[in-house]
Amino acid sequence: MQTRDVRLPWWARAAEAQVGHYRVRTDLPAADANALSRHLNIMHDEFSRRLAALPARAPTPMTVMLFAREPDYLETLQIRHNVDAVGSGGMFFVRPSISALAVWVGDLPRRRVLHVLQHEGFHQFAYSRFGTDLPLWVDEGLAELFGQAVVTGREVIIGQASARAVESVKNLIEADAHVPFREMLAMTPQRWSDAVAAGKAAALYHQAWSMVHFLAYGDGGRYAPRFERYLSLLNSGFLSQEAFVRAFETDDLEAFEKRWKQHAMRARPDGFITALHRIEFMAEGALELSREEVAPADSLDGLREALQAHGFVQKLSSHGLDERLWASDAMFTIPWDGNPDFQREPVFVVSPARPFQTTLRERRLAEIRPTPPTIETKWLSPRDLVVRWTRDLDTNTFTYDIEIRPPDR
Repeated sequence: MQTRDVRLPWWARAAEAQVGHYRVRTDLPAADANALSRHLNIMHDEFSRRLAALPARAPTPMTVMLFAREPDYLETLQIRHNVDAVGSGGMFFVRPSISALAVWVGDLPRRRVLHVLQHEGFHQFAYSRFGTDLPLWVDEGLAELFGQAVVTGREVIIGQASARAVESVKNLIEADAHVPFREMLAMTPQRWSDAVAAGKAAALYHQAWSMVHFLAYGDGGRYAPRFERYLSLLNSGFLSQEAFVRAFETDDLEAFEKRWKQHAMRARPDGFITALHRIEFMAEGALELSREEVAPADSLDGLREALQAHGFVQKLSSHGLDERLWASDAMFTIPWDGNPDFQREPVFVVSPARPFQTTLRERRLAEIRPTPPTIETKWLSPRDLVVRWTRDLDTNTFTYDIEIRPPDR
């Protein structure tokens, strides 16, 4: 895949190729396009494995559009497909002539792009199995479950609970602000859209994730076979509530809701996914300090104090929800899963960067703008994380990637 003349419309200059399960059109550099395409194919295999019992209703072309720039993404979807994508990082859309997954990359953190790719990629896969018959709470709950997954090589780590989602659901239940099970099962797309427009996006998406997580993993996986039966009935054309009653052999949805609440209130955030979110927060903060020409921190305490003094806020936007993360003390800690293979609680470690510089130009650029600190984890299960920095020699600015590596034991 190669980029084309930027003076042409995106559709005319984007390259197209079949990559595994997907027909990919993109203007990204070949290395980036191929990496994202490989990642999506790994997730497709995971979707297929997890939902192996569900036959495809009809062959559906898996069309993907990967955009380098947000303006091209917005313009192409609006003009070519009559889709308003304002405020989104990506989406799966269906039109009479095409159904497609579209994502823009820009300079967003790679983990943010992968989350969108995985979340919307599941919607695309689900459409091939359910058409438009999958209830929104299941569709969005499973999409969030897969969106939070982490790919390491060809292994997919899935089912982890982030601190943000766990605390959000607990707050909903404590405030009696959750949506009753019976209402969730019967919720129409219009009611969902109205709730999102009313500012309830976080509540809906987090509760949908929590309900799916409960059915897939709650009580030691007790409900997983019946949840699979529920999905199979939906795949066969049953309506949501009837399928639920048949699969779980009860119409006492209030009792089921009570068990979900107990599960949600007992839930603890998993260390790995929470550490991944928080190390991205710290990397974004270190990047902001570098732009402001603040000297790099040489310790975790130093980075925390610098970000708090700077008033750093990470702004996140997804599903119509704008979220702000502050440099609270909790953002620099990792919850411990109590994994018996690890005898110490996982921690973040910040230390001065020791970049390998081979040219005089690189050394001079480093004197002007030092490399941000190395940020990593220790004793994190199942993998440790480290932030890798890359200097742009033309602008003397940095980008980063979060590397997943085998942990120290």
